[in-house]
Amino acid sequence: MKTQQDAVKQSTSKTSDNNADAQMNPTIEVDKALPDMYGTCGEHSQMERNKYCNTCDLVTCVECALRDHGKHDVFPVFDIAGKAGEERKTITTQLEQTLCEYGKAERHYGERKKLQKKCRDQALQGMEQRLANMEAQVHKQKQDLMNMVREKEKSDMEEEERIGRLVDDVSSLKSEVQKVKTNPVDDWRNVKSMKRKASEISCDVGNMGEIRADFLFEPVPNNGVFGRLKMSKFIGGVMVMPTQLVHVHDDRLVNGNIVLTCLNPNNPAKEYWRYSAMNSNVWAPVIMSNRPALAGVNHLILGAGCEVFIVKPHQSGPSYDSVDSVLSLTIDGVPPGSWITCIAVRILANEAYSKFAVLTGHSTSIRVYRLSGEVDSVINISGYKLLRDVTFLGYHTDTFACIIRDSDKITLFTAEDASNQCRFLEPPSVGMMPAKIISSGVQWLVLSIRQETNQWNVFTHEISGESQNICYEGTYDDPQDIPVSITHFKGDCFVSLANQRVVKFTC
Repeated sequence: MKTQQDAVKQSTSKTSDNNADAQMNPTIEVDKALPDMYGTCGEHSQMERNKYCNTCDLVTCVECALRDHGKHDVFPVFDIAGKAGEERKTITTQLEQTLCEYGKAERHYGERKKLQKKCRDQALQGMEQRLANMEAQVHKQKQDLMNMVREKEKSDMEEEERIGRLVDDVSSLKSEVQKVKTNPVDDWRNVKSMKRKASEISCDVGNMGEIRADFLFEPVPNNGVFGRLKMSKFIGGVMVMPTQLVHVHDDRLVNGNIVLTCLNPNNPAKEYWRYSAMNSNVWAPVIMSNRPALAGVNHLILGAGCEVFIVKPHQSGPSYDSVDSVLSLTIDGVPPGSWITCIAVRILANEAYSKFAVLTGHSTSIRVYRLSGEVDSVINISGYKLLRDVTFLGYHTDTFACIIRDSDKITLFTAEDASNQCRFLEPPSVGMMPAKIISSGVQWLVLSIRQETNQWNVFTHEISGESQNICYEGTYDDPQDIPVSITHFKGDCFVSLANQRVVKFTC
């Protein structure tokens, strides 16, 4: 008696043979090839094996299907041909859809290649044009510098000739002074004439001395947004007089200097003087206070590395004509590998004050200094961890305003209790990130930027932080139009852009 396994083996063998015949003779219809593999069930000899279990891939009879394959996918053997046809149609449709998607992908790839080629060509054309413009500008600057050198050489030759004439005139006048006329009246007249000549010679010599002094602080003609001397990096600006704004440039990588340029904010092409301060630490950023410290004159406060520079300008009439002195101050307690990160002048009662605060990276305190260089106070901030990520500092009376990295809120705290957060200044609109903050004496002025939409604005806050008002809104399409700093002078606000242009408005 055949067992079920023998029947399955026999069925499988017949199935393989029939499938092979169907492949060798594709004209044979499937439903005619199938009866050869039916047979009768090994256990139920009276039952034909006319059921197919798709789960077990097995041909069986009805009784075996009900007993052993109750929950499986079972259907009549004669339905196989129909199901196979349906599956073939499904596969064919799927392949046609795949070919269609492939065609779309191929067209998309072709369009993308064209677009990339167009962008590449435009970029190359733009680079070539910019390069040509730069070459033309360099050639023009070279010609201007050569002309300036020739003019200086000509001026020096004329000056040498003038000095020679003055020496001859002095020698001649000295000889003439020794001669005394016999007629007292004629002699007196001669003495008055010699005195007049001596005064003229003395005046000429004095003018020569003034020319030499002027050469040390010579105004440089400005024939472009950055002038003839293009700086490496623009740091910001601070108002020192109603018509004088000092811009600070970091030129240490080129010349080892921090350069101060005094100009007219209403006409940045008009420069009054320039001054260079040496600083060998080229890796630490240049930090500045956007408000001057007042002690007789408006002092500029700069910092780089562990050094603070207190710049005292020289006043001549209603304006400053040069730099009088620079006090270099080394900040103690700067952690190794760190540097000065923030400098803020203390503002009090509508006037700048002769104190300034210094914050360094990874520090646990804010140090307040006098303009003399003496430490006034040390404010412990070790309990306030957020202050380690301060990017800019404002200082009004005893209140500090801190711009925290990646935060759209400004944190306020007082010098008496820096261990707990005090309150926040909220931005006027969502997405505006504060960049700079200063005190005008009666309110906070905040410069905010939103890079996603190329927008910037200046808004005011009460010192207490209770209310706010937008006083200026701007946009930029060119990176050179991005605002860099904000300063204030007697009711007017001045925002310096990256191209050194100045936006003035009333707050």
